[in-house]
Amino acid sequence: MNEYNHLDTTRDHGPEFDAGELPDLFRPPGFDRRISTAAEWPAARKAWLDQVLETGYGGLPPAGDGVEIEHLCTSTLKTWPGSTTLVSMRVHCRGGAVPFSFRARLLYPSGKGMCPTIAYGDGCWWYLNDRIAGRLVGDGYALFIFDRTEFAEDPPVGTRREACRSGGLYDVYPDHPFGALAAWAWGYHRAVDVLQEFEQIDAARIAITGHSRGGKTVLLAGATDERIAVVNDNASGSQGSALQRYRGTGSETLADCVGRFEAWFGPRTGEFAGREAELPYDQHCLLAAIAPRPLLLTYALDDAWANPPGMVQAVDATRTAYRILGVPETSCSFHIRAGEHRHDPEDWDVLRDFLRWQWGGGEPGVEYNRHPYRLGRVFRWEPPGP
Repeated sequence: MNEYNHLDTTRDHGPEFDAGELPDLFRPPGFDRRISTAAEWPAARKAWLDQVLETGYGGLPPAGDGVEIEHLCTSTLKTWPGSTTLVSMRVHCRGGAVPFSFRARLLYPSGKGMCPTIAYGDGCWWYLNDRIAGRLVGDGYALFIFDRTEFAEDPPVGTRREACRSGGLYDVYPDHPFGALAAWAWGYHRAVDVLQEFEQIDAARIAITGHSRGGKTVLLAGATDERIAVVNDNASGSQGSALQRYRGTGSETLADCVGRFEAWFGPRTGEFAGREAELPYDQHCLLAAIAPRPLLLTYALDDAWANPPGMVQAVDATRTAYRILGVPETSCSFHIRAGEHRHDPEDWDVLRDFLRWQWGGGEPGVEYNRHPYRLGRVFRWEPPGP
């Protein structure tokens, strides 16, 4: 699927910025020594998550007191091949200062038993068309589709953080400093709550996917909810799966990201715009919190803004967590296709292959972990010894 030949893959893609060594995954905040065993990783993971959440996202909204599902309609999609059931629902979330609910749809192949599921919160964009959805359901997957912007507004470029802190979860939890990314991630957590209520769904095989700002969202959601079995970020870039300390030419900076979309983040994130070397974490600390669960990062070669070289470096650093846990490095994989910044049908095909490979075994049908970049440096550590 990688068609590199028509592109200039010999050019130097960076780094435009390299702040040196990354924060050491094995010496998390508050630890007076490096960890050296898999048994110590859960405490290290929690320490990194606490740091990342507070500094980068303003924490998460409280989980609440559960969900109630209001069924609106159940029907069969007669225009699709086979038999596909569509359930439309309103989900009521208990807890908080005021009532809150959101709309969702569940598609699943009828009569196939318990289905693995892909939850997709980018319903505000609809990169998931009928052809892609039909292929996924035809392969036996259920799809849970919702609009993350019901949980928090996605305001226009340049909107100040305090100018849009009303509506959605801001009214439900008014005394909490979380930004929109954390509110959207909370939406994925509630999606998992809902899916556990359907007998047609295999709750042990729930994957999540999102594009760009939706990709930033699923990384945070997956890192903070271990019920999510597989995480797929598509082209998330800065404050996503690309390092802040390592940027390819033409990539988005933290200052770009926070300056244009301040409302996405916590109140402290902007302190480090232009001072990435002083960040107490980098994005590999978030990605490593997903380990040992499978993680797939899908990017495009011509999407310089999303910083594919920085993503490759982040994978290299993140895999040390998978190694200390004794998990194959291929559980943390990336795929780079030709093209630009979009959630392309090829990205969905790669996700289908990755899920089949990780959940079904056998050999992958796609070439993973290939990149054309002449990286200025690669961050490598062996896991600490016993």
